[in-house]
Amino acid sequence: MISCPQCELPMNPVTARANPGTLIQLDQCGKCGGIWCDKWELFPIDPEDAERLDSVDEKLLAAPAPAGPAAKTLYCPRCTAQLQACSDPMLPKDLQLRRCWRCDGIWLNRGELRRYKKLQRKTRVEKLGAEAIIHKIPEVYQNPKSWVVTGTQGMFVYPQGAVEEKQTVGETLSGAAKLILQTLVRMVLGI
Repeated sequence: MISCPQCELPMNPVTARANPGTLIQLDQCGKCGGIWCDKWELFPIDPEDAERLDSVDEKLLAAPAPAGPAAKTLYCPRCTAQLQACSDPMLPKDLQLRRCWRCDGIWLNRGELRRYKKLQRKTRVEKLGAEAIIHKIPEVYQNPKSWVVTGTQGMFVYPQGAVEEKQTVGETLSGAAKLILQTLVRMVLGI
């Protein structure tokens, strides 16, 4: 179990649907609502699940903000390296993702996962167009080979060699007959 970089309390495992058709286990703080994403976990999360996991806390929003230091130094809950603010010009200024440069995990404060997924959806619609996305959905769901799968059979698996084709019985018998003839000829010639 890992501790929240913000509150230093144990974080709870939460499951999020990812596209297409997989589940990802994230870590979420029960107090501040922040979410920790290990390497590659942030990008495939389904936007609807982001809304469910990163809901608005109305009581917290109504309470006055506590006075204190402007920016607390946060440390990675996995490897304890200092988290660095992402300075991507494509991200809006109100989206303050913090990344561990050692293990590539990403920390999102409450509300940032939802805002990131809205930005991701908006960018996808602008680049592909809403109609192109709708036409692509049946194609992806009908072809399971196009699905991204994590774990030992998916995107984190080591590359595998080419699969050998199965030989027919005739090819096997032909090869065996050649081997027997070669052996007999060598015995007769004394080679």
